[in-house]
Amino acid sequence: MTDVAAHPDTHDGASGDERLAYRGVFTRMLVRPEIGAVIGAAAIWLFFWAVSEQFGTAGGLSGVLDVSATLGIMAVAVALLMIGGEFDLSSGAATGALGIVTILLVKDIGELGGAGLSLFIAIPLSFIVAMALGWYNGTVVERTGLPSFIVTLATFFVLRGFKLGFSKLTIDNISVGRIDEGHGFDFWHPIFASVWTRNDHVWDTRDVAYTIGILLGLALMVLAVYEGNYLRKKVPNVMGLALFAGGVVGTVVGVLLMHNTNGVSGDAIAGLVISGSILVGLFGVALWRYEPVTGDNHIHLDTRVLELTGLGVALIVMGVACALVVDVDGQETILNRLPVAVEWLITVGVAALAGGMVWRRNGGGTSGTDLGTVVMSAARAGLVGAVSVFAFMFMTTEQGLRAILFVGLATTGLILLTMAALRARRSSALSGSVILALSSAAIAALALFIQAESGHEKFRTEIFSVMMFGAVIILAWALVSGRYQQRRAADHEADRLSTWLSGAGLVAILVGLISRLMWTTSDEIESGVAVANFRMSILWFIAFTAVATFVLGRTKFGSWIFAVGGNKEAARQIGVPAAKTKTQLFMIVSGAAWLVGLLLAFRLQTLQSGTGNGLEFEYIIAAVVGGTALTGGYGSVLGAAIGAFIMAMSKQGIGLALWNSDWRFAFLGVILLGAVMANNFIKSKAEAVR
Repeated sequence: MTDVAAHPDTHDGASGDERLAYRGVFTRMLVRPEIGAVIGAAAIWLFFWAVSEQFGTAGGLSGVLDVSATLGIMAVAVALLMIGGEFDLSSGAATGALGIVTILLVKDIGELGGAGLSLFIAIPLSFIVAMALGWYNGTVVERTGLPSFIVTLATFFVLRGFKLGFSKLTIDNISVGRIDEGHGFDFWHPIFASVWTRNDHVWDTRDVAYTIGILLGLALMVLAVYEGNYLRKKVPNVMGLALFAGGVVGTVVGVLLMHNTNGVSGDAIAGLVISGSILVGLFGVALWRYEPVTGDNHIHLDTRVLELTGLGVALIVMGVACALVVDVDGQETILNRLPVAVEWLITVGVAALAGGMVWRRNGGGTSGTDLGTVVMSAARAGLVGAVSVFAFMFMTTEQGLRAILFVGLATTGLILLTMAALRARRSSALSGSVILALSSAAIAALALFIQAESGHEKFRTEIFSVMMFGAVIILAWALVSGRYQQRRAADHEADRLSTWLSGAGLVAILVGLISRLMWTTSDEIESGVAVANFRMSILWFIAFTAVATFVLGRTKFGSWIFAVGGNKEAARQIGVPAAKTKTQLFMIVSGAAWLVGLLLAFRLQTLQSGTGNGLEFEYIIAAVVGGTALTGGYGSVLGAAIGAFIMAMSKQGIGLALWNSDWRFAFLGVILLGAVMANNFIKSKAEAVR
């Protein structure tokens, strides 16, 4: 209560309604529906970046964005509808049908059909058709009480028949003609299909803007987390402000030193200067603005913390050992090279490990749980583990095994260290800081190991730099969290500043990334960098997502969407126009299909009758991967956009990695199942902290 008294604009949720209980910055991040998609997108990006030479380049990213643009527009609209508690299985067919309607309206009148209209008339008319289609779906669902699944499935078949029937009727072909023959094409083409060619735009100082944007953005994001997590002082400490300023100056000097020196020794010195400056600067911020920890703050590590810590360190060491032992040149599958006895030993070992973990989780049959249930659960887990490892050995080469064992064991070890730090912090802030410092040292050691063992430059430089930066940030957090108090009540002024800082940081990072992606340099042109094209559809995707995010999160209509999706009858009783809201959601989906149809028509300049058929499932998958619940009332349109990006990465990454493209369907299935499981877990956590 003394903290609340010191901050009269705060409220202690613990003393009132439990629904108003304060949630820390990390808890608030965890319960966001799109957090699973963000983590998944980062993991999939890293995976394909590691196995493909082209994936991480501007050319590779332009391909991913090109695929995700049209997919993402529809995924965002479908997510809105799913949050509202409905489905639209006609959304895929509608994209092709509405594009075909536009082409038919501009075709010359004659034996091949067409209305011969100008595009200035045809485009608004096709939009009216789209709105009528959405109104029809919504009205039939509301008036008949039939499930939207059935109604829109019927619409899907009608649209599919319309596309094929009209194309056969008018020109006896599956193609319906060309949109570039219509009057006004030159006006509308740049709006829907203009292209930015990166190689035509040279900016030799581009990397300066990129570096400043990324570093400034990351610094602002870290400061935002600090401001949202720690308790402010009544009187700031000027000495801390001086240290913070010194850290900023030192970081700038280190960056300049890195850009103006060559060789390993110069980079190492610059890295040390940057790392030390970051630590000084972040500690200075804490000394300047936040209250120190009071009371008992000694190291208390219970048995469970020591167990998790020891196991985490052991797994990291095992990962490094596996990377050193496994043959790096082996290209054959494991089953073709390992002795049968070793294969069975590995399979049985994994099965025993999986079964043992389940046995331990259930208390080994001694905690009141029925012994037979525990045994059956452990047996099932062991069987799944055995089958999984057998399939894994059947498909994996020794090089793949080396990478998977190293990454899998090391990542699991770091997760266990994080769990140990969270548990240790329950005893004291200093206890958690000790384990976090150990985690930082482990990440730094892994980074040095990768730099020493990897033969590829991108692992020796890019991954090494990212991991070392992460280790420094974690170490800084360990030093600060062990000495300064975390907030236990809301502080609206600090939260506003945190929001502003995170927004500004995100903008700075985006500016840096856009400058790197959209412009090239003279040196890159001379080295023969691949051409990268960024299409207008990407801007439409960004704009549509931004508007939908604002509508869902900041308007009354957005609240109505959540209300009708959660409980339609209850929403009606409090005055929400449920039927009207759901009909408007169907119209939004049809409007998005109209936009995507035009983007495809102007890009390809013709459409075939099968365009869009079957894509409705991909739209739903993207929405679900992004955190939208299948039951309605919960989700995120930003998450749906990220889900579309994940699916685009999967499609493009498989091809760029030179794999059989047929595997993309298996990959999508795995992503969908994993996303549903992760989202259910996140949703349960969100409900637990309300």
